[in-house]
Amino acid sequence: MKTFVFAVSFIVLFSVLVSTIPVGLQGAGATPEMLIPVDPSVITGFDHSANYTKSDFTLIAALYQYYYPEKLGGRDWRCTNIAGEFSLGALIYYGGFLFLGALDSVKFTSTDGVDRGDLLSFAEIDADADDGVIRYNLQYYANGASAGGFVLYWNTTAYGSSSSDAWDADALFIVHGVGIADTATGDIGALLVQLLILQLPDVPLLINILLVTPIWASIIYILWYIIKETIPFV
Repeated sequence: MKTFVFAVSFIVLFSVLVSTIPVGLQGAGATPEMLIPVDPSVITGFDHSANYTKSDFTLIAALYQYYYPEKLGGRDWRCTNIAGEFSLGALIYYGGFLFLGALDSVKFTSTDGVDRGDLLSFAEIDADADDGVIRYNLQYYANGASAGGFVLYWNTTAYGSSSSDAWDADALFIVHGVGIADTATGDIGALLVQLLILQLPDVPLLINILLVTPIWASIIYILWYIIKETIPFV
């Protein structure tokens, strides 16, 4: 019984300690490379970011899609544009495999508090932008947690107030950034699952194995103990 109590206590304590680890321990990250001047306040708070333009997207029929080459905030992302509307979401994995293209979708909210939903059109971008620059706050639909900021900007001297013209000319610049506050284990369940299936982001496999071995040992012991104690009553 003492071993059982220890195993349960260990798992609970370990989960609590993991939930307090800031994901931003890797450092402040690189400052986004701005191809045209932009107000630094728009990208304030970004510790990690992904930067891209139309040329980074893959065109399939009428669908433009872009998979981030690196994780952002510990997750894989996909941005799409179809019929002039952007959508953005983090990929969802089950057992380490992508589940039929499932996405943890986000919604866009302008700096003025206008909720644009999960589809952001060029017309809405034009209406929200100030001199060719707009930043949206991102929130997961599933739990309302922050998913960082989404910045779009273009040269109004060359393309006026039309973001679609800038997009067509591959001159609409997009920055998706997150800060420590956005990645500090808002979803502790996902982090623990990544640990258990040996898929912690930016952690070598052997280190992941060392971390997870006592957890799996405790889980196996608890299951064995429960089965052993309940068999006489079956």
